[in-house]
Amino acid sequence: MKYGLFFAILLLVVAITPVFASENVSDYEAITKLVTWERQSRVRHLYDEMSDCYFPDATVTTSWTRGSASAYLNNRSKLPEASDEGVILVRYSPPIIHQNNKRAYAELPITTNRWIKVNGEEAVLTSYMRLIYCVECRGGVWKITDLITINEDDTLAPAIPGTDLHINPEDLKGLRHSYRFLAYARIKAGGKVRDDELGIDQPEAVEKVYQKVEEWIQGGEK
Repeated sequence: MKYGLFFAILLLVVAITPVFASENVSDYEAITKLVTWERQSRVRHLYDEMSDCYFPDATVTTSWTRGSASAYLNNRSKLPEASDEGVILVRYSPPIIHQNNKRAYAELPITTNRWIKVNGEEAVLTSYMRLIYCVECRGGVWKITDLITINEDDTLAPAIPGTDLHINPEDLKGLRHSYRFLAYARIKAGGKVRDDELGIDQPEAVEKVYQKVEEWIQGGEK
């Protein structure tokens, strides 16, 4: 009986463990599982699993961190979902994958809802973003080498309909349209957001990112 239970658990573990090895599934499937599992493991706070999605030399660029993926992953206390502000939820669409041999980049559209306090009232900050994952197959396994966040738009609404968030329109002037409410909320909380983050309101900067990743995948091994 105990051996039957052991094998049942073993089969369950095998069934739920993400597979990024290209010999087990197609490259498209492996890359799709990789980038979606990276997001899902973050939402579920499975940080060891999340770390395993990255190569040791990977880099990350988001609205709150720039640099090595190891620093990004080891600074868990600074992750937005680790704050005292409230719950964070993420929903994502199927990725669009551009591949050349051992290298690829995936575009993953995501929507993030975050419950925060704004001027003393509970609010929901909704961010629309596009994640650009550069991924590489090394030793038959796909992992992330770089993650870049592109801001598309955001909204801010009261968590309880009808509540006044006491937003002065003058405070929004000068804030970038693609992430103005994120910037507003952070400023009101005593923080700050750089005004040179990637966003679709600056298409030239976004186009440079695509040019860079297109050039990068052209260096993939045959």
